[in-house]
Amino acid sequence: MKTDPNTHRATIKKKIHATGKKAAARHSEHKTCADCRAFHAFQAWHDQKLTPSFNWSIDFTNDVNIPAGKRAVIELVTATISVPTGEKARLRFGTSLGMAPSNFDLTLTPQGTVAGEDILMATHTIRAYSDHDIGFDVNRDNAQTEGNATICISGYLVDA
Repeated sequence: MKTDPNTHRATIKKKIHATGKKAAARHSEHKTCADCRAFHAFQAWHDQKLTPSFNWSIDFTNDVNIPAGKRAVIELVTATISVPTGEKARLRFGTSLGMAPSNFDLTLTPQGTVAGEDILMATHTIRAYSDHDIGFDVNRDNAQTEGNATICISGYLVDA
């Protein structure tokens, strides 16, 4: 049996008027933020030319600047890596909590070939924490050619 929404609302109004109490709001009446993380948000990006080398480190530590007593929560990582056709690359994301490092291997998905370069992309929604180090390592299978990496992160700061 379905309840008519208008009848249900009328019944609630009668009960409220009879008791003299206000109905409970679905949200707080005092001013609080709906998503307080937005007030402590950060985002940073790097576009790095990959000169001939097997490994490239791309450091975000100074871009995020985590103050003492705070911790970064990284929620999104997106990257585009381009290498000559037929070559491969790997992307590793690193953070630290105290003296403990953490490494996350991120999946790069081929998107096709443009102007003789294979385009590899990654977009990951994650929850990674750091109180200091934030960086990436791009590992390649050829140390003789050039490539490019564009990496962006987004997150917010919380009390540690």
